[in-house]
Amino acid sequence: MLSGGIDSGLLLGLMNLYGKSWHTYTVGYGKSFKDDELSDAAETAKVYSADNISIELKRETFEKTLPKIVKCLEEPIASSSIVPMYFVCERARQDVKVVLVGQGPDELFGGYKRHFGVRYGEYWRDLPGFFRTPLTMAINSLPRNESLKRGVYSLNIPDRMKRYQYVFSIMPGEIVDGLFREGLLDSGAGDKILECWAGLESFMEHTDELGGFQFLELRSSLPDELLMYADKLSMAHGLEVRVPYLDRELVEYVEKLPANFKVKNGTRKWLHRKVCNDFLPKSIINRKKRGFAVNVVDEWFQNSLSNKLEGMLLDNGSLMYKFLRPEAVHQLVNEHISKKNDNHKVLFSLVVFEEWLRST
Repeated sequence: MLSGGIDSGLLLGLMNLYGKSWHTYTVGYGKSFKDDELSDAAETAKVYSADNISIELKRETFEKTLPKIVKCLEEPIASSSIVPMYFVCERARQDVKVVLVGQGPDELFGGYKRHFGVRYGEYWRDLPGFFRTPLTMAINSLPRNESLKRGVYSLNIPDRMKRYQYVFSIMPGEIVDGLFREGLLDSGAGDKILECWAGLESFMEHTDELGGFQFLELRSSLPDELLMYADKLSMAHGLEVRVPYLDRELVEYVEKLPANFKVKNGTRKWLHRKVCNDFLPKSIINRKKRGFAVNVVDEWFQNSLSNKLEGMLLDNGSLMYKFLRPEAVHQLVNEHISKKNDNHKVLFSLVVFEEWLRST
C-alpha cells in the first residue's frame, strides 16, 4: 500500500531487494485536493519499476459507504482514513491475498507535529511568564489553528501524565464534557484515561519526555485505532495486512533510543530519514508530509454539496441527541463553517458516532 511519503517508499525499496515489479496500491481524492498523494505515489512506484494502481474516491462515494464501513468496524472509530482504507483493501484483494503497509515509523521515530511539540516543550516551559503569557494569548486569538492552540495549552501543564493526555486530546476536556446532557457523565470522566495509563507509569521512569509519550502512543492510539481499523477493514475483504516496521525487535530497539535520534535540529524522524537516504531520491525524501484524508473532510464540511454530514449534526432527531446537547453541537458546526475554529475532527467523530448508533 503505497502513499507519496517516505515510509511506504522505503518499504518498497526494501522489498525490491527481494524481487521486482511489485503491485502497489494508492488511494486518494484527485488533484482538486492539495494534499492528494496519487501522483506522488505514482512517481515513487516508477522509481522502483513497480506496478501502481490508483483508486480515486469521490465525496458521494465517501458519504454513501460510510455507514457500511462503520458497521464493519463494530465500534465508532472516528478516523477519516477508514473510508480510503476500505476501498484500497477492496481493490488490492482483487490481485493479492497479503499486503504490506508502512505503518509505524511516525509513532516510532517521531513523525507527527505533536512529537515536535513534546520534544521541545521543555524550552517553552522554561520561558519566563512575562514572555509566555502574551504569546499564548496571541496564539489563542488566531482563527482555526486548533492543533497549535491545544499544543501550547498542553505543554504548559506541569504534571507529565496529564500533559500527555492533553497532547492526545482533540479538544479540551471541558468542551467535550459540555457536549453531554446533564447527569450522563461522572465528574472527571474525561480523565479516566489516566487510570488506564497508571500501570504503565513505572515503565516510563527512565524515559525522556518524547520517549515517554511514544511509549504510551505505541500502547494506545496505535493498536486501539490505526492497527485495529486496518485489520478489520482488510479482513472485511479477506485481505491480510502486515506491518513490518512494527517488528518486535525493531520496536524494542527504537524505544531505547534518546529523543535526539528521532527529532533532531527541528527535523522529525531524523534517524529514519538517514536510512531513507540509501534508498530514496531526494525528491521523495523532501516531499511535504500529507495528512491521509484530513483536509478532505475539513473541506467537505466547509463546502457542502449534499448536506449529509452536517445534516446529521443539525437534525435534532439524530440518535446522538439522546446523549448530547443539540445547542452545543450546533455551536461547533457554526464555528467551523464560519472558519472561526477548525472543529472538523470532533464533528467527524460525531458523524461516526451517529452512524454507529444507527447500525446497532
